[in-house]
Amino acid sequence: MTIILNSLAVLIVSIVVSILGNIIGIGGGIILVPFFIYYLHLSSIIASGLSLFTIVVSTIGGTYAFIKQKTIDYKLFVVIIAFILPGIIVGSIVNKFIKTQQFASIFPLWVIIIGIFSLVSAKKNLLKFNSQSTTNIIKHNNLLRFISFLAGFVSGFFGVGIGGIMGTYLVAVEEISPRTAFSTLIMTMTITSLIGFIIHLTNTSSYSHVWLLYAISLFIGAVSGSQIGAYISATLDLKTLRVYQGWIILFLGFFLFLGNFIKI
Repeated sequence: MTIILNSLAVLIVSIVVSILGNIIGIGGGIILVPFFIYYLHLSSIIASGLSLFTIVVSTIGGTYAFIKQKTIDYKLFVVIIAFILPGIIVGSIVNKFIKTQQFASIFPLWVIIIGIFSLVSAKKNLLKFNSQSTTNIIKHNNLLRFISFLAGFVSGFFGVGIGGIMGTYLVAVEEISPRTAFSTLIMTMTITSLIGFIIHLTNTSSYSHVWLLYAISLFIGAVSGSQIGAYISATLDLKTLRVYQGWIILFLGFFLFLGNFIKI
């Protein structure tokens, strides 16, 4: 009975995080990972693996929707994924050597930092976006390459999407339209999260029939939520999109931080 109730909870949560992920360009891992650790009491490596699995399913649906909307920048996609992939491989492997309690303590602080960075950048760059071709932005941009690798490492280590870092950087620093940046990152996360999930899967022998049951619930929820999220994203204005991202991430970060003391 507990497994059934947990699976239902997983289904509901995956729908919510998939909607949010496709609206604000983050994979939903900032909700899923602590949910798996605090509520389901899974290890950090399994929690991260299941989170990445959800991101894969969610972003496949979102990617399909954004392709139809023609908002993906394929040149940008090729460049960032080339540097994100090595980062996610390294981060996924390092996760194996971190204890779950240490992981749970580090995770909220990282989320808070990303939330603050996102809000500050949104205030400074509300509607100031670069009209030049992304070819000029990409060319000889070593910072873009470094940030891409860093985003990949964080994604693999924490089991989260790359939107928190890459989305903020592309919009705040490179001044790329949020809709273009987030749509492109959703497509990127499909591939990067799949790689991270496979590495997590091979790094543990703890996956079982329980994991499979959760994965089915995650799959159903992610597919449903991704389409809803992509539709809502298309109806929001750019300013709202950026502000929502920052406040949602920051709120979750503080909530998780307090959870370490009150044992949510």
